[in-house]
Amino acid sequence: MSRPPSLPVPSPAPALGEFARTQRRAGRSALVGLAMLGLVSLGSPLLAYQEDVQNAREEVLEHLSSLAQVQAEALGVHLGLLEAELRRLAENPKLTLNEGPSGPEVTVLDNALHHTQLFSEGVALLSASGRRVWSDPPQMSLGDSPLSTRPWFRRVLDKAVSDIDLLERDDGPLVVAVPIVREGQVVGLLVGELRGSARPLPGVRAKGTNVSLLMAKNGKLLLPMPPSTLAWTSELASRVFALAEQPGLICLLGKNMLGAAAPVPVPEGVNGMLLAVLEDEERDTAVLRRRFLGQLFFHSALLGGTLVLFTLLLRRSYRSLLAAEDRLRHQETMAALGSASQLIAHEVKNALNGIQAALSLLRPATSSGEVALPALRAQVQRLGHLARSLLSFGAPRAAQRRPCQLSLLVEEALQSVRILPEAEDVPLGVSLKEGLIVHADPALLVAAIDNLLRNAVEAGAVARDTGLRPSPWVRVSLASESGEAVLLVEDNAGGVDPDLEPRLWEPFATARAKGVGLGLPMARAAVEAHGGSLTYTRLPEGSRFSLRLPLESDA
Repeated sequence: MSRPPSLPVPSPAPALGEFARTQRRAGRSALVGLAMLGLVSLGSPLLAYQEDVQNAREEVLEHLSSLAQVQAEALGVHLGLLEAELRRLAENPKLTLNEGPSGPEVTVLDNALHHTQLFSEGVALLSASGRRVWSDPPQMSLGDSPLSTRPWFRRVLDKAVSDIDLLERDDGPLVVAVPIVREGQVVGLLVGELRGSARPLPGVRAKGTNVSLLMAKNGKLLLPMPPSTLAWTSELASRVFALAEQPGLICLLGKNMLGAAAPVPVPEGVNGMLLAVLEDEERDTAVLRRRFLGQLFFHSALLGGTLVLFTLLLRRSYRSLLAAEDRLRHQETMAALGSASQLIAHEVKNALNGIQAALSLLRPATSSGEVALPALRAQVQRLGHLARSLLSFGAPRAAQRRPCQLSLLVEEALQSVRILPEAEDVPLGVSLKEGLIVHADPALLVAAIDNLLRNAVEAGAVARDTGLRPSPWVRVSLASESGEAVLLVEDNAGGVDPDLEPRLWEPFATARAKGVGLGLPMARAAVEAHGGSLTYTRLPEGSRFSLRLPLESDA
């Protein structure tokens, strides 16, 4: 009696659950990393947008500063020319300002200022008392209030200096007033009126998105006239004045505007003025905003696509890991079962050897003994087959392959099946093609074919005993097809139990009372080890097992 093999010590099983937890932790870490990457991806365009906006503002403010300076100088030159022209006439000795316009005065004024284009509203000669002496056009408006009450009129008379101011209140034209001095006394004024809306002054715009404001040093808005929606206040005037020192952002007419201001160079004696140039900030940053939104959309789409792809890959990887975990767990279970089966089979085999030896010595003493002894030998043979199956399942041996004629291997398997008691009631129909050579381990293939044939015969016997098939049969055919040897084992025993069919190839899965469920999985493993395949097909009356092996030659 051989020594029973000891149960193998289980190898340290990998912590499969730990693998899954590690996978989940890795997935969460990757998601966190991806989220941080997303924040960076979305934050970068935002920071770049803010920097671009700041740079654009600085560029616009620098441009506005230069523009305000140039336009203020242009306006100063223009007003200076107007004042100089009036002053040149005021110094003409023919302007005597008598009670009425004399012929020489009218001649001088008409020659110099008749239908002049310098002043859009006209030119007037005024006496020191504010009386109109001459004007072109004659109906030129001088306002409603007495001239002697106008600040600019009083200043010209009192200080004998030129002045530029609004004609009257806050909505009159701009007036350029020059004193006429005779013998140290101001005897009259030459006054020219102009409107920025009628003939835009250099640097002063009344319409459009860009706005230019001409202001007196006292905060009065000279040009253009403020619209009704704009409340011109001293606070707003102070903020505009501050633009001369520090160009920047200012809110005007409900809009955020970028602005700069510069003092207007004026002739000596004239009150100072300030020109402010403003541009709509929204218009300046519209291009940057559209570019930012485009970048934000692109980054969001890229990040979203990456996140979806990563999630799909992570999900696929996680499922693969779970499947691998199931396979490893199954392999561990099968290994443990194999070890236990090998130990049990070894003990059974030793016992069967003793029983077989004892049966060989027995001689039947009665007629009943002649019946019992063959039955005992058949049961011993069945148990021997079971023990060999368990041993082979627990410790499958390596294949020793060589060229074999497949029909001979099938015949060998048929011989062992024909001696089964069930074979007497289940006729075998055999059709084998000769000369099909396969490169195989004969013992493994014979065992695999034996399992298929044995299952079919035993299933037929059960079908007959249960009345399902009064005339069961099994057909075995061997042929070649597309470079393969094809062995078909068919029966009419009703087929595999539908509940068992999904687990047909799993070890220990069986619906038969006498089976242990090792034959089919061992047969399939043996066939696949030879590069072949073993499949099951349900037939209307039974089953078909198809065994395919690559042919080495087809004689």
